[in-house]
Amino acid sequence: MLKVRLQGTKKDIRWYMKALHRDSRYEVDYVSDFQSCKGSGKFHRIYINLYRKDKQNALNCRKE
Repeated sequence: MLKVRLQGTKKDIRWYMKALHRDSRYEVDYVSDFQSCKGSGKFHRIYINLYRKDKQNALNCRKE
Protein backbone atom coordinates (compact mmCIF):
# COMPACT_ATOMS: atom_id res chain seq x y z
CA MET A 1 0.00 0.00 0.00
CA LEU A 2 1.08 3.53 -0.74
CA LYS A 3 -0.17 6.62 1.02
CA VAL A 4 -0.16 9.32 -1.63
CA ARG A 5 -0.67 13.07 -1.43
CA LEU A 6 -1.96 14.64 -4.64
CA GLN A 7 -1.61 18.38 -5.02
CA GLY A 8 -2.82 20.63 -7.81
CA THR A 9 -5.97 22.25 -9.09
CA LYS A 10 -9.24 20.46 -8.35
CA LYS A 11 -9.66 19.83 -12.07
CA ASP A 12 -6.23 18.19 -12.39
CA ILE A 13 -6.72 16.05 -9.28
CA ARG A 14 -10.12 14.85 -10.53
CA TRP A 15 -8.57 14.01 -13.91
CA TYR A 16 -5.81 11.96 -12.27
CA MET A 17 -8.22 10.16 -9.93
CA LYS A 18 -10.41 9.21 -12.90
CA ALA A 19 -7.33 7.78 -14.65
CA LEU A 20 -6.41 5.77 -11.52
CA HIS A 21 -9.92 4.31 -11.28
CA ARG A 22 -9.78 3.25 -14.93
CA ASP A 23 -6.42 1.50 -14.52
CA SER A 24 -7.10 -2.11 -13.56
CA ARG A 25 -3.69 -2.51 -11.89
CA TYR A 26 -4.57 -0.23 -8.96
CA GLU A 27 -7.24 0.03 -6.32
CA VAL A 28 -7.93 3.24 -4.41
CA ASP A 29 -9.08 2.41 -0.89
CA TYR A 30 -9.43 5.85 0.71
CA VAL A 31 -9.82 9.38 -0.65
CA SER A 32 -9.82 12.39 1.67
CA ASP A 33 -11.77 15.58 1.12
CA PHE A 34 -10.15 18.46 -0.74
CA GLN A 35 -8.01 20.68 1.47
CA SER A 36 -6.78 24.14 0.51
CA CYS A 37 -3.06 24.78 0.25
CA LYS A 38 -1.97 27.72 2.37
CA GLY A 39 -1.29 30.90 0.46
CA SER A 40 -3.19 29.86 -2.64
CA GLY A 41 -6.89 29.58 -3.39
CA LYS A 42 -6.12 27.84 -6.67
CA PHE A 43 -4.31 24.73 -5.42
CA HIS A 44 -5.71 21.95 -3.28
CA ARG A 45 -4.56 18.57 -1.99
CA ILE A 46 -6.06 15.19 -1.19
CA TYR A 47 -4.68 12.05 0.39
CA ILE A 48 -5.32 8.53 -0.94
CA ASN A 49 -4.44 4.94 -0.07
CA LEU A 50 -3.35 3.10 -3.20
CA TYR A 51 -2.99 -0.67 -3.61
CA ARG A 52 -1.72 -2.90 -6.42
CA LYS A 53 -4.42 -5.38 -7.43
CA ASP A 54 -2.25 -8.06 -9.02
CA LYS A 55 0.51 -8.88 -6.53
CA GLN A 56 1.72 -11.95 -8.45
CA ASN A 57 2.43 -9.85 -11.53
CA ALA A 58 4.32 -7.33 -9.40
CA LEU A 59 6.53 -10.09 -8.00
CA ASN A 60 7.34 -11.32 -11.51
CA CYS A 61 8.36 -7.82 -12.60
CA ARG A 62 10.72 -7.50 -9.64
CA LYS A 63 12.59 -10.70 -10.58
CA GLU A 64 13.45 -9.46 -14.08
